[in-house]
Amino acid sequence: MNSIQRRLSLGLCAACGLLWSIGGLALYWAVRAGLLAEFDSALRANAQALATMTSQKNGRVEFDYDSELLPTFGNIRRPDYFQLWSPDGSTLQRSPSLRGHDLARRVGTADSPNVWNLTLPDGLPGRAIAMSFVPQVDDEGPPSSIRFAGKVTLTMTRHRTELDHRLTLLATALLVVGAVMAAATALVVTVAVGRGLRPLSQLGERAVTIDASSLQLRFPVAGMPTELQPIATRLNDLLARLEESFARERRFSADVAHELRTPIAELRTLTEVALKWPEDPGMAQDALQDALAVALQMESIATGLLALARCDSGLLPVYVEPVSLGPLIREICQTLAGEASANQTTLAVVVSDDDCWLTDPVLLRAILTNLLSNAFQHCTAGGSIHLLVQPGQLSIANAAEDLSRDDLPHLFQRFWRKDPARSSSVHSGLGLALAKAYAGVLGMELRAELADSKEITFVLSGAKVYSPTSVATH
Repeated sequence: MNSIQRRLSLGLCAACGLLWSIGGLALYWAVRAGLLAEFDSALRANAQALATMTSQKNGRVEFDYDSELLPTFGNIRRPDYFQLWSPDGSTLQRSPSLRGHDLARRVGTADSPNVWNLTLPDGLPGRAIAMSFVPQVDDEGPPSSIRFAGKVTLTMTRHRTELDHRLTLLATALLVVGAVMAAATALVVTVAVGRGLRPLSQLGERAVTIDASSLQLRFPVAGMPTELQPIATRLNDLLARLEESFARERRFSADVAHELRTPIAELRTLTEVALKWPEDPGMAQDALQDALAVALQMESIATGLLALARCDSGLLPVYVEPVSLGPLIREICQTLAGEASANQTTLAVVVSDDDCWLTDPVLLRAILTNLLSNAFQHCTAGGSIHLLVQPGQLSIANAAEDLSRDDLPHLFQRFWRKDPARSSSVHSGLGLALAKAYAGVLGMELRAELADSKEITFVLSGAKVYSPTSVATH
């Protein structure tokens, strides 16, 4: 299992173990160096004591050995050893413990002696020191008559069994302490990582319980660790959007069923009536005409829903070309003249023949047709509609006494209408939703604004203004 807790625990345990190992090795080598330095210092002091027993008289080297003063060189268990060589290389003196064996003769000075490890004559490990020095002079008489015999060489050894034992005890203690500390570190790391990741585990457990029926749940942000607060906040935002989307989809399904139920019922009624009196041609003709109208209404709903689906999925093709706004608006107004006369509304258009946009003419026609049709349908009877074209922007305003600011967020929702009974059989509530979707496909923005004078204004902005000069420059 790819667990964050396990990976963190193993990583921290490995890092702590490595640090403990490095620290233990450093401590061992530091103590070892100190013990060796102490051992060598004592060895050097004994060697210098032996050197003080060496003298030269009349050009000869003499060694005054006293076994009572130096009992460690006698025939005892684990004795010390020394051997002294004269300037000509012959053995001048050796300790009784050597019993005829010779030590290695190496070069060294009194200030910088030669120290090394070796195996002693008794087969045990030891440590040796070698130095060359000029014996002190015991000749009597004037200095001019003194003869120097030259330098002698001294090698002295000592068993290091006790030193090795102390080093072994030190290494064993460090290993035991290291093992105990490693186990304690693993336990502490596991507990600490588990406690530290507990909020993340709780977050995951709470996320598992969320499904389509519990989208109203939210993650508690207060009291959560700082690192998890942005995640919880984003998850809450996501849940809010999902809840809104699911609610919108449920409303959409209910709206579709509501919109289609009425025309389907009408078709059924018309068909039953026509079948009941088949001998009446006039009634059959009227039934067929009414059925055609219902079919066209249902087709309009299906076409609108299909267009919205293509907009949502990004499959709606866009063909950009220069579109002159003046002729297009006049043509749309002529098409909607019947709606304007039925509602006794007047239309005031402020547009220049030079106003030209670079956009898709079919989608722009659909946007303007839906906006103008909505204005004619919902404008106060006998009121006026104002259409104004500015650079890159178009606005359509009309009086709307029955609208409030709370209605603005719902204007572009699918199948939404101010009348809760949806009594209109002409409009299905998809016009403004289609207009906003088409505007988004064209890279424009469609928004609604409600003035204090109860005048609703739809603003289409973000259009690319077309001019031959800019195109040539481009």
